[in-house]
Order: sequence, then C-alpha cells, then structure tokens
Amino acid sequence: MAELGGYMTRIDYEKFCNEVFKLDKNIRYIGIFDGGISVTKMREGLKNLLTEEETKISMEDTLSRWNTRKGLQKKLGKALYAMAEYEKIKRITIPVNDRGIILVSMEPTVFHEIVTKEIIEIRDRFLAE
Repeated sequence: MAELGGYMTRIDYEKFCNEVFKLDKNIRYIGIFDGGISVTKMREGLKNLLTEEETKISMEDTLSRWNTRKGLQKKLGKALYAMAEYEKIKRITIPVNDRGIILVSMEPTVFHEIVTKEIIEIRDRFLAE
C-alpha cells in the first residue's frame, strides 16, 4: 500500500473501507485511526448509535485499551484483535501498525471470527502493496 510519511494515505483507507463493507451487509461502521489520520465510514442508510462526541470518546478509550494490550505482548504475544459484544452491536479492534487501529462495528448476529479474519487478510494485503 502506498505510504506517506509512514502512514497509509486517505485514498487507500477509503478503498480499504469499501472492501471491508463488501464482506458482509451487517457491517455497520469502520473507523481507522493511525498517527493523526482519522477515517470513519458508516454504512449508507444506517444511523450511528452514538453521537459524534460519544464516538470520539469511545475511540480515545479504545486506543488507550489497545496500548495497554501492547504492554502485555512480551508475555502473551502480539494482540491480533479484540472483540466486545454489546446487546446492539459487536465491535472488533484490529491493529493497523504499531500506532493505529481499525474499529469495525457490526450487527450482533454476525459470526465475527470469520469476518475478523477476512478483515485482517484485507489489511495485510493493503499493507503489503
């Protein structure tokens, strides 16, 4: 994937989001936060369950938790992804690189293990380009 200053460009993130949305019609939201770059996409026709401010607070909290996980990797190994299941959604957090994360929310009925592995494959393909 083309990089600018060590980060993937916004155009690449847009393509990435479009590919992820194609995986399953029940994927609701994709947020990518990487070294100051922020891309968020909501599936067309759906309403976000959180306000813009709540989404920002949630992402800051998610980044903080992910950094905590990184501190444990010497003993547990590298974190591949994290999943939280709520009554209304499932949220998957996947690392982009050492600084960034991908956050995907989906309907609670989605078999998240398969979709998560497919998202990781797309991420790896984009990072290798």
